[in-house]
Amino acid sequence: MFQKEYIRKLALINMVKKSNKKKADSLSTQKTSQAKKSLTQEVALDSLVAYMNDLLRVVDFKDDALNGLQVDSGNHKISKVGLAVDVGYAVIQDAVKKDCDLLIAHHGLFWKGDFHPLTGKFGEKVRHLIEGGCSLYASHLPLDANFDIGNNIELARLFRLKEIERAFEHCGSLIGFIGKMPRPKTMIEVKGVLSKLKGASRILSLPFGPKKISTVGIVSGGGSLLLPKAADLGLDLYITGEPKQFVYHEARERGINAIFAGHYATETVGVIALGRKLAERFGVKIEFLNHPTNI
Repeated sequence: MFQKEYIRKLALINMVKKSNKKKADSLSTQKTSQAKKSLTQEVALDSLVAYMNDLLRVVDFKDDALNGLQVDSGNHKISKVGLAVDVGYAVIQDAVKKDCDLLIAHHGLFWKGDFHPLTGKFGEKVRHLIEGGCSLYASHLPLDANFDIGNNIELARLFRLKEIERAFEHCGSLIGFIGKMPRPKTMIEVKGVLSKLKGASRILSLPFGPKKISTVGIVSGGGSLLLPKAADLGLDLYITGEPKQFVYHEARERGINAIFAGHYATETVGVIALGRKLAERFGVKIEFLNHPTNI
């Protein structure tokens, strides 16, 4: 009898201890969560949009894309920003799941002249953003061309190019850059650098120019049509993202090297650089949402 009573009392003591431990753990978790939130700054959506519009000089570009704020979810306090190349449904789901208040993408949902009804999967994308409290900002050519944090200048920095100049006109704006290598590189060395880009998979090279590369032209994404301009400039190498069939013969006949490192991969660097800028200036949390297309 005494033994049973002792076991019962011991069980009760253990229950109390476990209960107290759970309360302590819960309190500790809450304090940790609150501490993390206190380290993350909140900023008004309008302030972020105005800053990006000015930084990227959005009004200066004639573009097929609708640059700027594309979807206002109604959540105007931004503490976490998601960064992406595209706005596929999987990307939007990822942004909402990870509690992003704003999604910044290079390829947005809306393009000028595209009167797309908000129905079907397209409407579902917009609805998921709004219901998830996640607004959408898009920057296409402005993010390619920016001399501070753009796709092309970030690619140029990978090689520490010198004597960088703007080049390669598209839609009335110079969107790419040319420059000189600090020291000549081989095609293998250049491909090695580009293979480290996020989402890099199948890098295509056309080695029809000099064995040692000193001068380089860069246009991210779908810049195949500008390869003839690179040849006209007498460059040793032209780097872009997505190839077109005609460039093989064009490069071979013009005696220029060309590397196609992937449309997706060459356009990851701009949104990431923009995100870093926002984090430094406003204290918001940023996260790159990696959804490679292998294209």
